[in-house]
Amino acid sequence: MTTDQNLPLKKILPLSSSTTIDGTLTIGDCSTRDLADKFGTPLYIYDAKTLRSQASEYIKAFNAKWPYGVEIHYASKAWINVPMAQFLAGEGLSFDVVSGGEMAVLRVAGVDVSHSAFHGNNKTADELREALENKFGQIVINSVDEIDLLDSISADLGIIPRVLLRISPSVDAHTHAATTTGLVDSKFGVAIENNEAYNACIKINEANHLDFRGIHMHLGSPIFGLEPYIAGVKVGAQLIKQLSDIGILISDFSPGGGFAVAYTDSDNPPAPSAYASAICETLAEQADLLSFPPPRLIIEPGRSLVARAGVALYSVGSRKEIPGIRTYVAVDGGMSDNIRPAIYGSKYEVMAAERPFDPAQETVTIAGKFCESGDVLARDVKLPILKRDELVAIPAAGAYQLAMESNYNLALKPAVIMVEDGKAYVIRRRETYDDLTSLDVTNQIGPLISSTESP
Repeated sequence: MTTDQNLPLKKILPLSSSTTIDGTLTIGDCSTRDLADKFGTPLYIYDAKTLRSQASEYIKAFNAKWPYGVEIHYASKAWINVPMAQFLAGEGLSFDVVSGGEMAVLRVAGVDVSHSAFHGNNKTADELREALENKFGQIVINSVDEIDLLDSISADLGIIPRVLLRISPSVDAHTHAATTTGLVDSKFGVAIENNEAYNACIKINEANHLDFRGIHMHLGSPIFGLEPYIAGVKVGAQLIKQLSDIGILISDFSPGGGFAVAYTDSDNPPAPSAYASAICETLAEQADLLSFPPPRLIIEPGRSLVARAGVALYSVGSRKEIPGIRTYVAVDGGMSDNIRPAIYGSKYEVMAAERPFDPAQETVTIAGKFCESGDVLARDVKLPILKRDELVAIPAAGAYQLAMESNYNLALKPAVIMVEDGKAYVIRRRETYDDLTSLDVTNQIGPLISSTESP
C-alpha cells in the first residue's frame, strides 16, 4: 500500500484512504477492487479510523471548552445498527434516538443508555414506556400535550425520568427547507413566542412525576455557519434566565447538532473545535452576563461523525449518450440506497476507484438503475471514460443514505462492512430474495384467490 498525499478528493475521503501500487483506491488498507470481488456491489464501506477520529475530536473539542460537564450523543438517525452502536459506545459516545426501533437496536447492542436521550415530535405511549423501562437518561419533550402523557405513564410505572423541553427558538439555520427545524413554523419544539416555552417549562417543573432538567433545541442540518448556533444559544440563555428568576434552575442545555460535513471538494465546513468555540464561548458569556449557573452541555453530532467515514462503491453498467445533451452512465445502485439527491438535490463527488489519477475525459451523469427519471446520484461530473464493470466510489456516504434506504423495485439492501488495518468486517450482510418475502403471510388468503386459470 502507498500513501498518496495528492489523491483526488482526499479531504472528503476517509482518513485511511490511499491506493495500491497499481493505483486502485484503498480504504483501511483494503483494496476496493478486492472488497467488491469479495462482497459484491453496491457496497458500503465504513472506515474505523475516521469514526474513531471524529468521535475523539468532538469529545476533546467540547470538553476543552466547557469544564462544567459535556455529553456527546450520537444522532442515531444518521444511521445505526447493532455493530455500529457497539463500536461508537466503545469510543465513549452516548446516543440520541427518535423511535422504538432505534431503542431496540441499542437494547440488542447491550450499550449503556443511562446518558442517552429519547427524542421525537410524536412519541407514542408505548415508545415512552419502552424508554422509561429501558432507563434512558433523558426524555426530550417536544410538545405541551406530551407533558401530561409522559407524567401519566411515569406515574403508572413509578419512575421519575429526567426531562428536557425542546424549544423552537425562531432561528434560521440557512439550510435546506426540509431540514430546517428551528423556525416557529415547524413540527418540532415549543415556540419561544408568547411565552409558550416558558409556560411549558413551568408546567413540567410542577408535574409530580417528571424531573425537569433543562432545555433543548435543534436548528437544522447541515449547518455550515456558526452564527445560527450563537443566535440559538442566546435565545436559550434568555429562557434559562427567565426560569432562574422564578427559582427554576436549569442543569442541562443542548443546542442540538446539525454540524456540516464536506460532500464536495468545494465544501468547507467548520471543524468541531470551531463549533465548540462558538457554542461554549457564547454560553459562558451569557451565563456571566445574565447571572445563571453554567449548565451541563449535551451535543448531538450525527452526520459529522459518520458521513466522511462512509464510501459507497458501485459497479458501472449501461451507458447512454444523447449527442449535444447528456451522457448517462448507470450503476448498480441508486435511489434505493441513496435517495438524498432525489429529494434534497444533494451533490456528491464521484471517483473512478480503480484509476483515480486518470484525467477526466468527459462530463457524465451517474444514474441509478431504478424506474424513476429522478434516480440520479451525481449530475455533470467530470470523469475518465468509464467502462462496464469497473468501480466508482462516492465519498461522504456514511450518513442518511442507509438510514433512508428502501426496497424500491424490490432492490436488495447492500452489504455494509467496516475496515481497518487491512481487514474487512461485515457489519450487515447483503439482503437476499428470501428476506424480501420473509414478512409475507401466504396462508391466510386462500378463500380470496380465484381458482380460474389465467388465459
